[in-house]
Amino acid sequence: MMSCLCYIPEEPAFERVGGVPQWPPPHPPVFTKISGLKLIGGYLKRKSSKSDGEVKWALRWMEVEPPDDERPDFMLAVYKTDIKEKRLNAVSVHNISQVMVNDLDPTQFFVVVGPSSYTLMARDEYDAAKWVDSLNQVIQFTRGDKDGTSDGCAVM
Repeated sequence: MMSCLCYIPEEPAFERVGGVPQWPPPHPPVFTKISGLKLIGGYLKRKSSKSDGEVKWALRWMEVEPPDDERPDFMLAVYKTDIKEKRLNAVSVHNISQVMVNDLDPTQFFVVVGPSSYTLMARDEYDAAKWVDSLNQVIQFTRGDKDGTSDGCAVM
C-alpha cells in the first residue's frame, strides 16, 4: 500500500504593492485559509504556442478563489498582475482532471482540463511542488474528500 504525506508549510504573506511583476518573483506563493483549505496564489509563467510554432511564456498572477454567491465552485483564476483589476481567465476546479509536475523540468507543472493541458512554470522546484500539492488538495476537497485523505494521502 502506497502512502504519502502532503504537507503545505505556512509561508508569510507579502505586501502586494502592484506595479510591474518581475521574473522570477521575489516572494514564494501566498496562502489564504478558507474552509480548512490553504488556497494558493502567486506569479507563474503560462506557456502558449503560436500557430507558427513559436513558444511564448506569459507572466501571470494566478490564485485559487473560493466559491461565492455567483459561482458555487472553487476557481483557478488568472490575472495580469496581483492588483487583480480584470480577470483574464478562470477554470472551475471541478473541471481539472489532473495536476502533475513535469518530469523533464520540475519547475513546471501541468493542469489538465478536459482535452486541454496548461503548462505553468513556478520560480523553482519547491514552489512548483507547493502549487501541485495545493491544487490537488482543493480538487480532493471538491470531490467529497473533505479531510484530504483519499488514496492514502494525508493533508496536514
